[in-house]
Amino acid sequence: MTRLVLSLVLVFASIFSGYAFRVHAENKRGISEASLCAMRNRLQVIAFFALLPLSSMISLWGLPSPTPRLMLLPFFGMGAWLLGGSLALFFAKLLKKSPDKAGSLFCCGTFSNIGAVGTLVCTVFLGEAAIALAAIYRLFEEIVFYGLVLPIARRFSLKATQSVTEDGGKKQFHFSAVLLAILAALLLGILLNLCDFSRPPVLAGLAAPLTLVATCLSLFAIGMGLRFSRLKGYATDAFCICLIKFFCVPAILVPLAVLAGFGTIDNGLPLKVILILSFMPVAMNALVPPALFSLDLHLANACWIFSTLALCLVLPTIFAIMRLL
Repeated sequence: MTRLVLSLVLVFASIFSGYAFRVHAENKRGISEASLCAMRNRLQVIAFFALLPLSSMISLWGLPSPTPRLMLLPFFGMGAWLLGGSLALFFAKLLKKSPDKAGSLFCCGTFSNIGAVGTLVCTVFLGEAAIALAAIYRLFEEIVFYGLVLPIARRFSLKATQSVTEDGGKKQFHFSAVLLAILAALLLGILLNLCDFSRPPVLAGLAAPLTLVATCLSLFAIGMGLRFSRLKGYATDAFCICLIKFFCVPAILVPLAVLAGFGTIDNGLPLKVILILSFMPVAMNALVPPALFSLDLHLANACWIFSTLALCLVLPTIFAIMRLL
């Protein structure tokens, strides 16, 4: 129960601290939105370019004798994204959404917040070893983003002739750089592990604190971007995304993980990691294609915010299910 409370406190204290900071900065200090946006970007760069890759590398370095079955983890991650995106398109058709809204629903249904919130919950609930497994799980994230999500989102665009790099090249570069940082950290950690170099004791206790700091910085930056006044009229869309994220995807992914035998590895640690990551809310990168292709960005923002706030109910559910495994 202590771990559950800690996860909730870290997530929501970070988000609402960022929100309170932005309100204070705008109303009391007169800081412009452009300056706050630049500050948010710097916090995200520190979290995703430095702290998270470093914690993944340290955790992989100390991972004891990884079993070959763990190489299935990236396919579970990819399967979760494809399933979520497909269900979002189903709901968009069922609700007869316009192309710009359907495209935004697809993006939100596809990507989940694994890097920040997912890794944090894994760390708090399961310890340092879960950080490495979470990093492996999201290995195909960039392939799905560029190879599937961007092309499909572009087909829904009201401005189909717009070039992706015309106004979004900088954002694309950031996500490519994040991928390279994560891959470099994974490869270095695996190489050090396979070469049987002993991990210095001073590093052993750093992976979890680095993850916690990176997550708090990322969520603080997310809170700085919250604008509740822009969320009106999207309750049905947000409900559909929450249904996908917190029921449909876990209901399919977790039984498949059991069938794959993850429950028999390391006291079920990979199974528990998949359980946690299959329940995660909409990710920040789900907001990029709507911004690039003039889709309904307010809808995407609403789904992202509502699904993140829903963690106050989702995390106790995860905790209860984990006690049954």
